[in-house]
Amino acid sequence: MMDRPRADRCLEIARELRAAAEETRRTLQVSRDLVRRSREQAATGPSTSGDDPGPSEQLVTSLIEAYEAAENEHDPQTRLLLGHVLHHVGRRVAEMIGPRAGGIAVH
Repeated sequence: MMDRPRADRCLEIARELRAAAEETRRTLQVSRDLVRRSREQAATGPSTSGDDPGPSEQLVTSLIEAYEAAENEHDPQTRLLLGHVLHHVGRRVAEMIGPRAGGIAVH
């Protein structure tokens, strides 16, 4: 039989793992949604209406952190998915700031 402090610690670890799994599930769902929207936008062309505020800094930072975590955990499927999402988000950022603000010489 397991002593009470060890049982409590196991329960705490189980809760932390459950929370981490849920956070991963949410992140993957957001990533899938972004990939779907990217494919839809690619099929219809870039938006020129000017109403797209672009991705938030929090979104970009979260995606980079998720990509790095997948890389550290040697999770190639998640890393590939997040790589596609980061590529899409990077293109949105580039569209929002334009080439000059991005430091690209335009002639």
